[in-house]
Amino acid sequence: MSFQKKIFILIFLLCSFPAGLHAATAFDHSAWDAFLKKNVNERGEVNYQSITKDPKDLNDYLASLMAVKESEIASWPREEALAFWLNVYHVVLIKLVIENYPVTSVQKIPSFWDIALFHFGKRSKDQSQYSLNDIRVKNLMAVYHDEKVHLALSVAAKGGPKLMTEAFTGPKVEGQLFLLTRKFVTNPAYVDITPGRKKIQISRIFKWYAKDFKLDFGTPESHGKFSANDNAVLSFLAYYLEDEAKGEYLQEGNYKIEYPSFDWSLNDWKK
Repeated sequence: MSFQKKIFILIFLLCSFPAGLHAATAFDHSAWDAFLKKNVNERGEVNYQSITKDPKDLNDYLASLMAVKESEIASWPREEALAFWLNVYHVVLIKLVIENYPVTSVQKIPSFWDIALFHFGKRSKDQSQYSLNDIRVKNLMAVYHDEKVHLALSVAAKGGPKLMTEAFTGPKVEGQLFLLTRKFVTNPAYVDITPGRKKIQISRIFKWYAKDFKLDFGTPESHGKFSANDNAVLSFLAYYLEDEAKGEYLQEGNYKIEYPSFDWSLNDWKK
């Protein structure tokens, strides 16, 4: 059996493992799962117009997240807490969009990434409040040190990672992150690598968060005259592409890295 086939069997098992055999679920995300299946399509587009007209399900789920005691999360299994914050990020993302809808791009919403919308319990001056940037940087990357997170977080734009049609859950989150990463790096719209060409084109996601790819790929072999950040990204791509020809091509380093302009058009699903 090939290594690649073994990997996919492992990921299938991770994503299908019965929740009852896993550590007790810390939080029930079934309401969010149903919401996503109803309002997100296979292209990762969101039916913001419909949600704006009837935001009850979104607001109820957000309220249930805020009802959790922040101190309790520290006692949860790692995977449960990771899934919790990934879902928090996306519900806040959609909430902020519909509060400003109709809009053609989140970049047109002032201070969009730094609006502190999420908090635990009743809002007060003394409690911690979280923006999308806070959740990405402080609650996810600083805690879990997993560069795959950047390829799993939607930015409500057509040029960014696609929003899943299912909730992150503790028993499945590691497999979900792996599959999202594989889908991202093998999609020519995000990563266009053709052995023999004089250039490769990769998403600006890798440029914006390049330093985080040094967490696990910070001491790679040199790939041409690239920066340490670029080398880490290239090693990350070679690892997750699982393509021998592309891996050898990337290692040779006889190419230029290009970061095409990012499409910030809203990932709006207009039925």
